[in-house]
Amino acid sequence: MLTLVFLFAVPVLLMTVLFHVMPALTRPGLFFAVTVQPEFRRTPEGRRIVRRFHIFLWSCALIAVVLELTTGLALAAMLIQMAGCLGSFISAHAQARAYAVAPDAVVEVDLAAPPERLPGGPVAAFLPFAFIAAVGAWAALHWDSLPPRFPVHWGFRGADRWVATTPSTVFGFLAVQASLCLMLLGIAWGVLNWSRRISTAGPSATSERLFRHRILLWLIAAEYLLAAPACFAVFEPASKFLDIWLAAIAIGVMAILVTLLRAGQGGSRTSTATEGAPIGDRTPDACWKWGLIYVNPADPSLLVEKRFGVGYTVNLGNRRALLLLALLLIPATIALIFLR
Repeated sequence: MLTLVFLFAVPVLLMTVLFHVMPALTRPGLFFAVTVQPEFRRTPEGRRIVRRFHIFLWSCALIAVVLELTTGLALAAMLIQMAGCLGSFISAHAQARAYAVAPDAVVEVDLAAPPERLPGGPVAAFLPFAFIAAVGAWAALHWDSLPPRFPVHWGFRGADRWVATTPSTVFGFLAVQASLCLMLLGIAWGVLNWSRRISTAGPSATSERLFRHRILLWLIAAEYLLAAPACFAVFEPASKFLDIWLAAIAIGVMAILVTLLRAGQGGSRTSTATEGAPIGDRTPDACWKWGLIYVNPADPSLLVEKRFGVGYTVNLGNRRALLLLALLLIPATIALIFLR
């Protein structure tokens, strides 16, 4: 019983804590996805909105935990907690709209800014694909040496789903791993070439470039972590390194969370700029649906910074968005066809 309580309460607590600190991680000129003056969050009105947000958020989390403990309805409790996170944000967003201001239209361009590239260059980005291809070639040449079945899914306790070894399952699994790497590479390419630049000069621009570099570095690193399971499919002795792989994923996730949370959205928490900072993110408030979904056909950027949270979201008004969304669906599609 205590184990079940722990398994449910910890994710609820972590999600609630993450949402609790989120207002402090966004850019100073954004407040619950509304463009405001940077000092607004320190005013009595701003603090009152944050206080109501926290009360709503933690009340829903408490209801979810109590419901799970008293009835065992984990799914219903989870939905309540998710609704609490979303509802508390939407409510705060609606309150903040009364204090919205127009974004700064002045844009400075730094012609001397250093060019940005993928960490490690193309070789580092495509090496996981070469590794997966090499594993596939070895499997084709040593088919009789493959185990009768292999794992295709892992949890905190190790492998929890296995499939029989057949050409469709082995090469289908390798295709899933390759498509996951392709998805990460596509996102990295979008961040590097098709994302909106907000600060283009000065200390803020330096912090923003460092923030993008960290995002790109972790996306490339994730490629290597996702390519590793290809070994588990064809090299049975490699399974003894499964715990190391799971630990590496856990450490990697925690490391990126800590790094990005310390930096703040766009590196805003590490910037040394005190004056002249741009207001908001230079995107129109009207193009943000509920403060969460960005739709702006006039904006050539494919990816834009989230207005609530840390990271990027897709500009659904950009025609290239369909290509990026298709990349997200490829791994699941291949898995449904070959790994049923």
